[in-house]
Amino acid sequence: MSDVVLWDLMLKGDMKAMSLLYKKHYELLLNFGLKYTSDEEFVKDCIQDVFVKLCVSKRLSSTKYVRSYLLTSLKHIIFDELSSLKVTEELDEHFFELKIENSVLETLFKGNDEDLQLSKKLINVYKSLPDNQRMAIYLRYVRGLSYKEMAIVLNVNPQSSMNLVSRALTSLRSKMTLDEYLLIMILFCS
Repeated sequence: MSDVVLWDLMLKGDMKAMSLLYKKHYELLLNFGLKYTSDEEFVKDCIQDVFVKLCVSKRLSSTKYVRSYLLTSLKHIIFDELSSLKVTEELDEHFFELKIENSVLETLFKGNDEDLQLSKKLINVYKSLPDNQRMAIYLRYVRGLSYKEMAIVLNVNPQSSMNLVSRALTSLRSKMTLDEYLLIMILFCS
């Protein structure tokens, strides 16, 4: 059953449909939330808050972009919760980060030093991108969101989400050899 059908059933009060949406997108939401903070329990609580708000809201309407709605809602709840917990701390300190430990890469590429070095280089180049470009790459290539879905999450128009990805890829290309870049593009597109 598609997200849109489940969403519409949920709007009619079908709690089973909401439960299915929760189960279907829980991992996506958890991984997305962990890009803002490493506190897994905090993110789990925020995910619960998203669905509690869906239960009690009287202003929801039909949408074609359920994943984007859920991701955007989670982002806002995380920012609201963090701002209430640490009023004086800048929210930018919690901005989006893709965390990959060197030990994970070494396990993944055990016995293949060339791929290990390439993956470390890609991560370093990725980290050098501006925050919004890193998030655009994550949403597009790691989570597989469409440009329209990305636009909703990033609060920009679809053309701007395409431009963000394009600028990020151009920046990646300028910092890698052609062979390295082509290998990365094959990974992104697979």
